[in-house]
Amino acid sequence: MNKLIIIVAGLIAVSFTSCEKTEIKEVEKIVYADQAGSLSLTFDAKYGDSDFELNKKYPYQLVNSSGTYDMEFEFSRLRYWVSNVKLIDKDNKEHAIADSYYLVEETNEIAVQHLVNGEKYPATKREEVKLKDIPLGEYKAIKFSIGVDQKYNDNIALTAGELGSLNGMGVSDGWMWFTSYKFLTLAGTIHWAAGTPTSKALSWETGSNALFDGAEKTITLTTPLKVDAQNSGKVVLNVDVKELISATDLPWVNNSISQGKKDLMIALRDTFLSKSLTLKESTSSSVKTN
Repeated sequence: MNKLIIIVAGLIAVSFTSCEKTEIKEVEKIVYADQAGSLSLTFDAKYGDSDFELNKKYPYQLVNSSGTYDMEFEFSRLRYWVSNVKLIDKDNKEHAIADSYYLVEETNEIAVQHLVNGEKYPATKREEVKLKDIPLGEYKAIKFSIGVDQKYNDNIALTAGELGSLNGMGVSDGWMWFTSYKFLTLAGTIHWAAGTPTSKALSWETGSNALFDGAEKTITLTTPLKVDAQNSGKVVLNVDVKELISATDLPWVNNSISQGKKDLMIALRDTFLSKSLTLKESTSSSVKTN
């Protein structure tokens, strides 16, 4: 009889202990929900009013001092680094996102040089970046840079976020100048629309530590976003490639832009930041919990 009483008492104690643990977990969950959240940042590539697609010819009317010319642009690659992301709250305080280095890209398959087995980087499309562990708050703007800061640009062996010599990129021909990162790449073919079948390869690239200064963009949101673990934020930016072409009024002549043409790299960087990148929408939504 005494043994039966002891067993029943033990079961009751276990039952109460289990209930107490469940209640503690629920309380902890609610407290955490008010402390941190997430935000998605989407770079929606387009060409004027059309969706941006690779291997498709887009019309472009060039107007310069020599006259008006009808051309076509066909793209094979658009890649750029988004880095040093900061959220600005309603009190103008900046909140830096740790290790925020993201490769945004739309590219055909790329042959990777210098690797033994002839590996290829697969055709890839990536427009969305997920920002996590954002402090509870209301945010009115987002700030980021296009490119890689000097610490990591001077030493590609260092890793942070998505940076790394073979992390999400091909070596040399695919994405790097051996000892530093390319910040922005646009590649494809320029065609004359009529009158001649002539075409020419397009290869525009930016990079170097000097170009990272001035590569920052601030996007002011239409309304502040509330972010915590129960409310996530979403920011969608337009990336207009047609606007990027206007970086030079001589694209046929300046079909190749790289390290040896600093002024053109600066023009390409500035056009991307000031004309191509614009706010499309920003919204907050409730996070579904199980």
